[in-house]
Amino acid sequence: MFLARLLLLTGWERDIAGYVAALMVFATFSMKSMLPLRIVAICSNVTFIYYALLSSIYPVLILHICLLPMNLLRLRQILRARHEGHRLLGKTADPDANFAKPSFLSLAALADPATALSLAEREQLRIASHLAARLPSSDAPAPISTGRAATLLLNAIDEFLATLAGRGGLTAPQTAHLSSLQSRNEVLRALHETLGELAAALTDNTAPLPDWLASTLREGLGTILLIAEHAATNRTPDDINMLQRMTSDRGPQVEKIRTRVMTTRTGDDTSSHRAVYITTALYERTVWLLQRYAKLLEPALTAPPPPSPPAPPPPLPAA
Repeated sequence: MFLARLLLLTGWERDIAGYVAALMVFATFSMKSMLPLRIVAICSNVTFIYYALLSSIYPVLILHICLLPMNLLRLRQILRARHEGHRLLGKTADPDANFAKPSFLSLAALADPATALSLAEREQLRIASHLAARLPSSDAPAPISTGRAATLLLNAIDEFLATLAGRGGLTAPQTAHLSSLQSRNEVLRALHETLGELAAALTDNTAPLPDWLASTLREGLGTILLIAEHAATNRTPDDINMLQRMTSDRGPQVEKIRTRVMTTRTGDDTSSHRAVYITTALYERTVWLLQRYAKLLEPALTAPPPPSPPAPPPPLPAA
């Protein structure tokens, strides 16, 4: 009975289906995310198939019969990506367990850029949570394995973000988010490398530092690193502003430290003076990198454009 009624439709009534299908195609161009785009595209395919079948427009019929399973497949991939993302984001990962192995990155999540970006950001939080562990304590050196594991994990994040960028289909805000994550990755890489060098300088027994200087640098920098982890986790303006204040220009403070060491030490101890300069220069560079990290934590769409960063500390003297 229903098919008989369809065959008796007037031309105007049949054209309604065509107009509805065309309206749905137009609506897909206003979609900002892939999930609603695919849903509307599938509705458009079904409507065009209905219209082309009634109007005997076979090229349109064949086209949308082919497009329908493609859109259904893409929709399934997006739903699987979101399900995988919710599963990974909902789990509680031990930051110290298998640090070199990604806990949140999943190739299945690449089908949905928003989910993939959230997973990459969660993985970067694991990197930030290990920054303070790179500093040696007063009675134990920092574990070298932490730096190696951080490098492996940063490489995995880089590869994941590069794969996501290569797939295309990102909106302008998602592209900005991806660029920010890539920049954060480079800053985190430089931070781990610099902290490794600083840890080695603080524990170098061939040219030991004054106890008060080593303790001051460890405690001061340890506090800033914990604030950086807190800011990266919470992303509140107050936490980010505190990190920015804590990483303001430390040049005058470092010069006072160097002057104090040079004036209190007797004799021409070149190796000791050089150790002080290297250690304080690494401290300056770490603080400067944390300031860059604080800038990258600012929301890209609401924060004003950051000013030009200050010049990095001068290179260390040759050995």
